Amino acid sequence: MNRAMNYRDKIAHRLALLEGVSLSPAELEAVVSEIEDFDRILAELEEFSQDSAWISLQAQPAGKKA
Repeated sequence: MNRAMNYRDKIAHRLALLEGVSLSPAELEAVVSEIEDFDRILAELEEFSQDSAWISLQAQPAGKKA
């Protein structure tokens, strides 16, 4: 792949490698946008998980005492 390819072109190139799958330009644009959203959301969740204290609590089965 050419280093000058932008992020969206890289995603489009990867999708084009799928054999037997034909996507219209509109479908391709929608898929690329979703992938970009997923990447952004994952980055935000990772940042959130690093900055937040997670409290763990052992749950007991209903109706039973430990």
